[in-house]
Amino acid sequence: MQERIERLKEKGIVLTIQRLAVLEFLVENCTHPTVDDIYKSLKEKYPTISQATIYSCLELLRDAGEIQELSIHRDKACFDPNLRMHHHFFCKQCEKIFDVNIECPVSMQGWFDGNKVEEVQAYLYGVCEECRKKEGG
Repeated sequence: MQERIERLKEKGIVLTIQRLAVLEFLVENCTHPTVDDIYKSLKEKYPTISQATIYSCLELLRDAGEIQELSIHRDKACFDPNLRMHHHFFCKQCEKIFDVNIECPVSMQGWFDGNKVEEVQAYLYGVCEECRKKEGG
């Protein structure tokens, strides 16, 4: 967390209480939360925080390269503080998102047909092991 704070300061970003709260929540809750999830969790401790503030904090952190914005849900964004190259699995039953660590040849090379690859996001959709066990299969 301290390294992230230092990087943000080096970029000239003012670390308000709200920005720190959002960043800390993401780092401590690697569940790929949505804006609503973050808002519900922070509202009790920070009663004056608004969803608009959370949106602007997330946008700032994303643009600063400290979080990833995922479009794994078709109707809402999720956020991930894990910056290393990885993919995501979305369970269509429980709607949990899991990190998937599989090697992608394109991301390993950094080039594809003469094009420089800067980011790869792959989303896998299915039913997680826990839900399959509940179903008996």
